[in-house]
Amino acid sequence: MKARRMCPALTVLPAHFDLYDRFGEQIAMLCEEKTPLVEDASVGAGWLDLTGTEKLHGRPLEVARELRRVAMEWLRVPLSFALATNKTVARVAARMEKPHAPVEVAAGREREFLAPLGLACLPGMQGEQIDTLRVAGVRRIGELAQAPLDGLELILGKKALQWQRRAQGVDETPVGGAKKRVEPVWREGVEFAEDVWETERILREARALLEEVMPRVREESLAVRRLTLGLRYTDREENERSVTLEEPTSVEAEFYPKLPGLLRDVWDRRVRLRALWVKVGRVYAPDPQMSLFGPGENAQRREKEERLAAAMDRLKSAFGKGALRRGVGARPVIVTGS
Repeated sequence: MKARRMCPALTVLPAHFDLYDRFGEQIAMLCEEKTPLVEDASVGAGWLDLTGTEKLHGRPLEVARELRRVAMEWLRVPLSFALATNKTVARVAARMEKPHAPVEVAAGREREFLAPLGLACLPGMQGEQIDTLRVAGVRRIGELAQAPLDGLELILGKKALQWQRRAQGVDETPVGGAKKRVEPVWREGVEFAEDVWETERILREARALLEEVMPRVREESLAVRRLTLGLRYTDREENERSVTLEEPTSVEAEFYPKLPGLLRDVWDRRVRLRALWVKVGRVYAPDPQMSLFGPGENAQRREKEERLAAAMDRLKSAFGKGALRRGVGARPVIVTGS
């Protein structure tokens, strides 16, 4: 929205996430021609282990340039890449010169490369962790690398040593095999004490389950596109149906309008229900520029929903999950008095 205000003549294109998925799969196929050790990092990003491939394909830098050339000629997609001795440094370096890297971090210079960068450059470092570290006077990766470990444990807990080692440029995590990355799926369900058939009650329960699931997505600083609604009939038969949003979301309210149609699709027998569950998946890391690609009104509504959801999460964390419910899922209460 800020970009629109500053540049009224800005040309804005809509996002096409299904297209991104297909291009990602095709790029992965190109990578697998160079090495069997390919691992997805996120949509459109991944790691390649080129160790031992020099005799077949030449120096790693030349392999990376060839992949970029082929992707541009075949798919018309520019690739950014970086070469380093481990996954953490390679991922950070690949973000430095988009969209036309290469960046090569020589062996032994990992810590020197990371030291001047902000904490947000470390993959997986959450905003709350960054804020707490800043209060403690740790603002850059180099400061995290040399901070007293016992002090870091008070902030980062059991993973303090792991974070410090990464800040020092040390990451011994191997690149996975060519098998597809298993994406996380969040699930929540309810089993009814008696058979149910009231549509409104079932929709109310589905919304309540979404309120249980989506905060867990937000805790991981992720977003999802796919909602799956499942049910079990009284005769123990089960059924599931899914719907996919055009854009990823971390807010349950984005899925609410999809629930009635999804319930009609999945409840395809005239039999009462005994259990219900929801699952969310198709994971994406939220893009801070995402609001740029939608109409202004929709972007403002989404930003308000995200702020509301974050505020509700904080209140529930402080006072318990039952302290607050969205009005759409609440039972009406009538208050009378003289």
